Amino acid sequence: MKTALFFLLACSALPTVQGAQENSADYADWGGAFTQPEGDRLWQGLALGFFGEREIIESDKQRVIRIEAPARAENDALVPVQIHTELPEGFSAAIQNIYLTVDINPSPMAAKFTVSPTRNPEYIATRVRVNGYTYIRAIAEMTDGTLYMDKQWVKSRGAGCSAPPGTNQEQAKASLGNMRFKFSQALESSQNQSKAVQLMISHPNNTGMQRDQLSTMLIPQSYVKEVEVSFNDERLLKAETSFTISENPSFRFKFAPDESGELVARMRDTDDKEFYLYQTIKADE
Repeated sequence: MKTALFFLLACSALPTVQGAQENSADYADWGGAFTQPEGDRLWQGLALGFFGEREIIESDKQRVIRIEAPARAENDALVPVQIHTELPEGFSAAIQNIYLTVDINPSPMAAKFTVSPTRNPEYIATRVRVNGYTYIRAIAEMTDGTLYMDKQWVKSRGAGCSAPPGTNQEQAKASLGNMRFKFSQALESSQNQSKAVQLMISHPNNTGMQRDQLSTMLIPQSYVKEVEVSFNDERLLKAETSFTISENPSFRFKFAPDESGELVARMRDTDDKEFYLYQTIKADE
């Protein structure tokens, strides 16, 4: 009965990434402990909503995409996730989109990543909120329409989306939209070598389910909904995100700078505030 009730709730509120839970609401009791078979049954409805009746090739039959996440979350509001991609020799199709889902969350679709078809990012790392025992899934959509999926079962206490913010709201407002790139060693002087790039964004990513610890009132929902990183006007990565992404979003990926140029990040949130970051990259002469 519990599984059936949650399934109905999840499907009745099945979100798109851009429109996930527009209004504040008290979902503090959302989530709960489910078994892996129940998690797979829940996914059947979610997959139908996200991808229709398209075939999804799972991890035991593919090696295009792989996901890493802790088996048990230490902090439900900050669960690290890494998505690894590999194009086997002879593949004619390229990766077009990567979807990241946390099945049991009120907004199951955490992010849709659109990647450059000519620059495989090799991996994408971020942090998510987890609202109970659940599968976290990564789905690669190829340019020929094929879908490949990997999944990781994660156990948490079920308070990821309603956990109190880690930052004072006034402080969060003061630093809202601040961004910076963090590079692996020697990125700015490397050529034709894949190096890690991390984009860090200052934003509370309020879910609308968290309570102010002094007033006990719900904190209005406000979160990053779109991030784009480009190099010399070529888009490397676009992320359409929901509040399932953790506070102060971070996105880490790889790319090979084959020339000098400008790395640009753009972020837009649900309040339609837009912010930019510019960084010069120098290739070897």
